[in-house]
Amino acid sequence: MAVQISRKGFGRLPDGTAVDLFVLDNGRGLQVSVTSYGAIITSVQAPDRNGTRGEVTLGHDSIEPLLARHPYYGAFVGRVANRISDGGFTLAGTRYDVVNNNGGVHLHGGERGFDRFVYEAETEERDDGVFVHFRRTSPDGEEGYPGNLAVRRSVGVTDDMRLVLEFEATTDKTTVVNLTDHTYWNLGEPTIMDHEVQLNADAYVEVTDAIPTGKTPAVDDSPFDFRTYKPVRRDFEDVLKTGANGFDHSWVIKGWDAGDTSRLLEAGRARCAATGREMIVRTTYPAVQFYSGNFLPGQTGRDGSTLTGQEALCMECQYYPDSPNRPEFPSIELRPGAVYNHRTEHEFRTF
Repeated sequence: MAVQISRKGFGRLPDGTAVDLFVLDNGRGLQVSVTSYGAIITSVQAPDRNGTRGEVTLGHDSIEPLLARHPYYGAFVGRVANRISDGGFTLAGTRYDVVNNNGGVHLHGGERGFDRFVYEAETEERDDGVFVHFRRTSPDGEEGYPGNLAVRRSVGVTDDMRLVLEFEATTDKTTVVNLTDHTYWNLGEPTIMDHEVQLNADAYVEVTDAIPTGKTPAVDDSPFDFRTYKPVRRDFEDVLKTGANGFDHSWVIKGWDAGDTSRLLEAGRARCAATGREMIVRTTYPAVQFYSGNFLPGQTGRDGSTLTGQEALCMECQYYPDSPNRPEFPSIELRPGAVYNHRTEHEFRTF
């Protein structure tokens, strides 16, 4: 079966706006579902070592729970992913106050981030797969950000077992942008504590209460060393001793060059011995936020069950947290006439 894409209704918003669901299938076991509401990835199914296709994400299969608050299941995150401290930032000499929605901190775009709007959508067939493009313009002042920002999130599936995510933005006024994908991954076990993770990073972004200190220490002799595969649980208790609730940090991807942001580099890998699934993540971004599902307790799973924590992990490719307030970090400033353009790929294999 060739790579194909289908479109169907996914319900309506309270105001009657219709929402669609797009199902992308490569005919080899990789199937991705994404909705025009929030450009949210609702499902990813991939084969195990026996060729049996199964769900590898957390999420919901209907519109109603997505309209309520949820932990960014499959979300398109923006205008700025991760955290911004100090209630805002100064850009070109002007102070901008953004919405603080997480205990005095701005998180994942604010109270109404990019995952809570309906997008215009169109499909495309390429030589290697199928894509759906979601477009919207975020108006000047939305959540406190300057500039009218035209954004595009594209989700694609290829015949060679890759989920492709593309991010593009332009602005009419100098602003800041850091877009990412917040899909939760579980390759086939009750929790991800026995998943093995590898990160292509010699350094990580040090944080205090989830806010960067500005330092990027080496991972040597620390629980943050994932340069070779290791189970998530191996150094988990040592991370808790640092005051964190688990892994929820950005790692500095080796080889990234601010002068050439088009290079696709390996960010990391995850694998599950129980099912033989392996996921390889590549990106043009400078960092990957590895999150071990620390705040999932009390959330609702796909089957309606109540989660207890560590049911899934995230590998969010992006710029560093709090970049607008950290001039020592790679800049996320976007000016009129420039194009923000990044790509992340998730390749699925078995072993």
